[in-house]
Amino acid sequence: MARRTGGAKIDGKERALLDKALEGLERTAAIKARRVRWDTAAGALRADALIEFADPLKAHRVKLKGGLTPARLGPILAEMRRVPVPNLLVVPYVSPPMAHRLRGAGVQFLDGEGNAYLNQKKPRIFVWVTGNRPPKPCPGERPLRVFRAAGLRVIFPFLCLPDAKTATYRDLARMAGVALGTVAKTIQELEHLGFLRKTKTHFVLENRERLLDAWADAYPRELRPLLKPRRFRTEKKDWWNDADWTLLGAWLGGEPAAALLTKHLRPVFATAYLAGGLSEMARALRLAKDDGGNVEVLQKFWAFELEEGLPHPRLVPPLLVYADLLATGEPRNVETAALIREQYLV
Repeated sequence: MARRTGGAKIDGKERALLDKALEGLERTAAIKARRVRWDTAAGALRADALIEFADPLKAHRVKLKGGLTPARLGPILAEMRRVPVPNLLVVPYVSPPMAHRLRGAGVQFLDGEGNAYLNQKKPRIFVWVTGNRPPKPCPGERPLRVFRAAGLRVIFPFLCLPDAKTATYRDLARMAGVALGTVAKTIQELEHLGFLRKTKTHFVLENRERLLDAWADAYPRELRPLLKPRRFRTEKKDWWNDADWTLLGAWLGGEPAAALLTKHLRPVFATAYLAGGLSEMARALRLAKDDGGNVEVLQKFWAFELEEGLPHPRLVPPLLVYADLLATGEPRNVETAALIREQYLV
């Protein structure tokens, strides 16, 4: 089986997806790929393959994804920003609304149904095909077990804490709030996938950036919905600047946390993770239940403290700020998430 740099495997599904997308492009736009090769430098270039077309269309680097949903849009946009241009996103199906969002974000794409967006300025080539639908609904790709809720909890301290490399299974179970058996299974799968290696004394995290991408992609679908997210409205402006977060029993996330980390974003919507009940926070902020409100409250799911160095003692880990920003799919949040990644995550 072919491999990318760093040991990540190229499987049959990826091959089939790319073949089908190229067949669809030829069918709907009469553009044929001259050659396809798996990108041996993909670990550094953040791409999966390289497609060479007949002149005058330039070669494009390709990012393959098993599904595209609103929750995955932000993480995918963030990944595409790191793939050298010209590049292409290839997925099984792009709905018309999602096609317009990708085009608005400047992301070229192909799908397996013949939908496409290509926009080359010199020489000028423009392809815009939407509306071709799959014969049946195309669900998002079901992630591997390691990227479901319990596995994401175990991975979280590895990506947040340098000291996690020397943690015991019991330490990891406590930090993640899962059973020992879950830790053992998750570590075994991470080893199998080439993300983790055990020595006699510690763990070695490998392919960190790919693991970070996978965590941020899976979090809003697999773990976040289980944290009992609730929406409220408060009329207090910039309340997070004056709130006593220790008294509230909460940790600040989302846009306000991103603003503190980067000085780049003006928050309009706040996210808080609670370790206990809501009563103190509801009373202090005069929260009113509102499904379209400007405050979202979720259950805190980690049990560890970050090292010093963050601009506020009650911020959620930067990885969680990053993932929550990407989950919105909003361009301003995706841009800010890129700054957090550069400054705190890599």
